[in-house]
Amino acid sequence: MLVVLHALFLSTAWCAADSNDIYIPVIESDWRQVSGNPDLGKLSNPNQQPVDFAVWQAEDGTWQLWSCIRNTKTPGYTRLFYRWEGKTLTDSNWTPMGIAMMSDEKYGEPQNGLQAPHVVKWKGEYWMAYGDWDNICLATSKDGKEFKRVRQLDDRSAVFTEGAENNTRDAMLLFTKGKWHCYYTAFPAGRGYDYCRTSDDLINWSDSAVVAYGGRAGNAPFSAECPHVVEFKPGYYFLFRTQSYSPGARTSVYCSDNPLNFGIDDDNYFVRQMNVAAPEIIFHNSQYYMAALNPNLDGIRIAKLNFKKFDQPLFDFNDAESRNQWKQVAGRLPSVFTLAGRPPFNPRRKYFIGSAETGTLNYDEKLKVTIEGPKFKMPRGDMVLLVSGGDDKAKTCVKIIDAEDEKELLSVTGRRNNEFRPVYFDSGSLAGREVFIRIVDESDQWWGHINFDGILLPES
Repeated sequence: MLVVLHALFLSTAWCAADSNDIYIPVIESDWRQVSGNPDLGKLSNPNQQPVDFAVWQAEDGTWQLWSCIRNTKTPGYTRLFYRWEGKTLTDSNWTPMGIAMMSDEKYGEPQNGLQAPHVVKWKGEYWMAYGDWDNICLATSKDGKEFKRVRQLDDRSAVFTEGAENNTRDAMLLFTKGKWHCYYTAFPAGRGYDYCRTSDDLINWSDSAVVAYGGRAGNAPFSAECPHVVEFKPGYYFLFRTQSYSPGARTSVYCSDNPLNFGIDDDNYFVRQMNVAAPEIIFHNSQYYMAALNPNLDGIRIAKLNFKKFDQPLFDFNDAESRNQWKQVAGRLPSVFTLAGRPPFNPRRKYFIGSAETGTLNYDEKLKVTIEGPKFKMPRGDMVLLVSGGDDKAKTCVKIIDAEDEKELLSVTGRRNNEFRPVYFDSGSLAGREVFIRIVDESDQWWGHINFDGILLPES
């Protein structure tokens, strides 16, 4: 098995909580189902599916879940909102409470086009952002259960849109930097974008700004669905952006210190991929949870989520004995390790491997070298490789090699930048196998080098 990771990086320079802190979201419990596929009576359809949803705590302490049910027997876009209620967030199989909301054409809403509710509490009132198929709309509630539409000056419910037939949808609200931020998606010209607008009062909204687009997640109409942003620490934002539902669910996660920029055709902000769809992050009693769709789109489930900090080095490059275990097997690099002080390497340890480094200030791109480290047993679970430099998959890379048959198990490149960026890796079935690291520089071209700052494991 060979896994090639190219430009799948989390840049630590822009996560302002601490420039050397690395956090990665990881599911840390079994999933438990909280809702299923509801009985809609005469509107039920064998093909109906619960999809985008919201979870929040109502005024009486109960937990509310509203989901968009699609493919019902309603005419038009076939969608409505259904509600469940749970006594606690950790309960399974919440109580079905019936249809909660349907579209209302007298407010200009397209027929049965309701999509993706999201609810926050502000100044003693609950605010729901939702899509009506073409627009983002708002509704309010005193008790967190019964909502009334916020009617605009033209008596319509539409607050803003990215244009007719662009399916402006999947709104979520986050208060940060003294303003409300509304994230949502739309697909003008058939391309999926994540947008944000800001507001002081949830009534008047700024013009839109694109905050994420393209890159490895693609630019297809549904490549930027269900944007959900979490401010894990002050100035440390994670964006969860879904590409696909069903058993092949795929959500890309990004990190930035700027809530208005998670990368425009730029994977520098990428952290990892998660096999979930339409995730919503909930923080309750000092614990994060993730709610997401069931793989078969027949309900909604919840699991504990942790933002793991990675700070335990697998190799101590500051230790001379440890450094002596790394050998050149080809080439003539002046030294395997360097103390290069040129910015912007930002290594975690004093020493690191740089295949073009000739001294503390000098380098030579024409140098070629292959370096191998000691054999070790692959740790179980999550880790990050710290890599920078060139992006030639064949000639400038860091590889994990099976010690028994010398097959490549993983290959990682840089992104034409010398700042070390963590590459997330889950050892999975490779855990316990004896392996070693091979660092390859077979290029004499510009950016024809690779840098390696070791492997980090999560804090114990």
